[in-house]
Amino acid sequence: MAQIVMWVLFIGPWLLLFAVDKERVKRYMAVSLFGVVLLTVVFQIADHFNYETLFFFVNMTPFPFGIFIIGTLFIFYFTYPGFWMFMIINAAFDLFQAFVMSPIFEKLDIYTLKGMNHFLLFVLMMVIAVLLFLYQKWQDTAFKLSIK
Repeated sequence: MAQIVMWVLFIGPWLLLFAVDKERVKRYMAVSLFGVVLLTVVFQIADHFNYETLFFFVNMTPFPFGIFIIGTLFIFYFTYPGFWMFMIINAAFDLFQAFVMSPIFEKLDIYTLKGMNHFLLFVLMMVIAVLLFLYQKWQDTAFKLSIK
């Protein structure tokens, strides 16, 4: 069952890209990829977690490369540049992830939180959200400078 859930969360979100404006997707893909880098670093730091992986992901779940990258893209797509709207929507998704999905993933033996409770997981995700927002703001200034 865990393998099915991970495959769905890895491949399913990518299908949503067919339904949105490609130019806006291009605008937010860089911040989504930055988020994947951040999450990959977090997974490597937290290598002591005990979780199951897909065969080609060593020491991490497929979460960063599926639902996270597309979820980040869509949150930016619908909320950016409004900081508070971005944070409210992010908080809602992060609360759902930390307190609903994480316990389900733990029951499926996808991973186990060790040394971290669900509230700290939520806080970590919110810190990542702030970093992503700041990165996108920085990207916007970089694009404005390159256009001139």
